[in-house]
Amino acid sequence: MDKNITIELCMGSSCFARGNSENLQAIEVFLSERGLSDRVELVGHLCLGKCKEGPNLRIAGKDYSGLTPDCVVDILKQELGVK
Repeated sequence: MDKNITIELCMGSSCFARGNSENLQAIEVFLSERGLSDRVELVGHLCLGKCKEGPNLRIAGKDYSGLTPDCVVDILKQELGVK
């Protein structure tokens, strides 16, 4: 896994209300359970510019939209190369 992966999570009111509060919890648990918290930077943004498609997330410059906690975990596994 790349040592400097950045996960950017939209915390704007639209994305937060549509589920990024739950997605944030799923990300934090995923990183903690796999010991990745020190190798992944988790950053919150007020807006990622795709409000209609939210909730939104960006990992290593790649945008993801319309997320649920389950699909966030699948994306993290794929992007971070872990199970």
